[in-house]
Amino acid sequence: MTASQRIVLVTGGAQNIGAAIIARFAETGATVICADIQAPKSDTALFIKTDVASESSVETLMKTIAETYGHLDVLVNNAGICIEAPITETREEDWDRVMAVNVKSCFLTTKHAFALLCMSHVKAPAIVNISSIEGLGANPLHSAYAASKAAVAAFTHNTALEYGPHNIRCNSVAPGWISTPFNEALLSQYPDRQVVDDAIEALHPVGRLGMPEDVADTVYWLAGPESGFITGQEIVVDGGRLARLPLPAL
Repeated sequence: MTASQRIVLVTGGAQNIGAAIIARFAETGATVICADIQAPKSDTALFIKTDVASESSVETLMKTIAETYGHLDVLVNNAGICIEAPITETREEDWDRVMAVNVKSCFLTTKHAFALLCMSHVKAPAIVNISSIEGLGANPLHSAYAASKAAVAAFTHNTALEYGPHNIRCNSVAPGWISTPFNEALLSQYPDRQVVDDAIEALHPVGRLGMPEDVADTVYWLAGPESGFITGQEIVVDGGRLARLPLPAL
């Protein structure tokens, strides 16, 4: 099966990294499905409104894909949210919502996509989950988000083990600081923006921030035959940020 014949499902594809992932697959001619609670601005993908934290909603999504296409080649679990709060001020309902959208969604889609990924005419099925370097290190006030992304990486390992005998590979991508509207809003609050930009860029040995396309290219590679011997891995896409050990100002 060629790239142009692949059926690809991307959760949380309406914006940011998800939209870039959809664009990357679509440019090869793949049929891409966007599962999100809000519609994407582009008509590149088939939009199916889905609450990925709800099992009944995910079941409906997979039923629609089965009736429309009969199979699924690639599942990309990208949906995610983040809250900022000290642990002592994090509300139970906010913690639960982060875990539901970021982790439970991966479980539900992986569970209910299994039969579609196992169809006999699917030649190289793959699952790619979006984790984060915050599952490997820490940023202030992100305890729920960091815990959820570490869980995504752990779930990836288990999926690779269980689904491997069925010829389904599963990996995760851990982005670093990616230039998205969310991060742009975070930086825009500082009065001297150039100083802030320089400081953030200095964290990265490559000398720049990441772009959504950097993540999308990695996801595309992990879903393709070039990475056919890679499964159960977390690929860090952070411009070398985690490779740099901090030094005191001298």
